Amino acid sequence: TPALIVDLDKAEENIRTLQAFADANDVSVRPHVKTHKSPYWALKQIDAGAIGVCTAKVGEAEAMVDGGIGDILVANEVVGQRKITRLVALAKQASITVVVDDATNVDELSQAADANATEIDVLIDVNIRINRCGVEPGQPVVDLAKRVDMSPGLVFKGLMGYEGHIPPEAN
Repeated sequence: TPALIVDLDKAEENIRTLQAFADANDVSVRPHVKTHKSPYWALKQIDAGAIGVCTAKVGEAEAMVDGGIGDILVANEVVGQRKITRLVALAKQASITVVVDDATNVDELSQAADANATEIDVLIDVNIRINRCGVEPGQPVVDLAKRVDMSPGLVFKGLMGYEGHIPPEAN
């Protein structure tokens, strides 16, 4: 039978090392749970100093909230009434931040949050050359940010861009 074997001492050392580096450089850590998908490990990261966790989708966020995590960034757009309803329910239990890149999605999230007397923090996803998602830089970002800022139930928190596809420059 397959079994997961974890060197607990090494895993905990890795968590401490990452947090010590972040602390020394005055940055916050919000690890993505795709590396472990486990509230146990997420809580260890938070106990070490992480400000919360990051998930890819609502189902992962639900598992984290059920496991006691109180601050979650869903780092992808959440679309469709069913998923938005689930996201709003989570926002009643934890601090939830979601990413948007579309005015219609902003309106749908706002209507659901406002109807349920809750707030959802929002980041604007900016397309920085990956061309997978995100609003184009410049005026489109400003326009969408203004729309979020004017939307009941939503709190504009800033911008997000994924730069993982940009290789570091050689020295």
